[in-house]
Amino acid sequence: MKTVSLLFVALLSVGLAAQSPENVKNAPKNFEKALKSGNAGMVESAIFHSLKFMLFYPEQDVARLKKQITRLVKEGETRNIRYKAYLASQFLNNPDLLATIEKEDYKDADRFFKMLGDTLQESVLVSK
Repeated sequence: MKTVSLLFVALLSVGLAAQSPENVKNAPKNFEKALKSGNAGMVESAIFHSLKFMLFYPEQDVARLKKQITRLVKEGETRNIRYKAYLASQFLNNPDLLATIEKEDYKDADRFFKMLGDTLQESVLVSK
């Protein structure tokens, strides 16, 4: 089941690379489904891909997706899910902070979240 779930998110990501209007339009709904999954790996991957999607497609309506990620901050099944959701929500709820992320094709989720954590820490230290 885990393989099928990870394959689903991987295929979704590849589909977005094609940037067809239909794929872009349906992506938030697909990410929402993945965020509700009982598979922790799939949820973590969906947080990563959701944030990347919002970075590249800021004009899309992602209010429900943001709400799902915010819910995971408190209700995420694992500590990793809650932490990654927290980092993502900090950037999603602060457009200035989101603007600090360079638009590039991030492939390594762990490095991406480390970069988010470092950026958030720097922004907190600078604001004090």
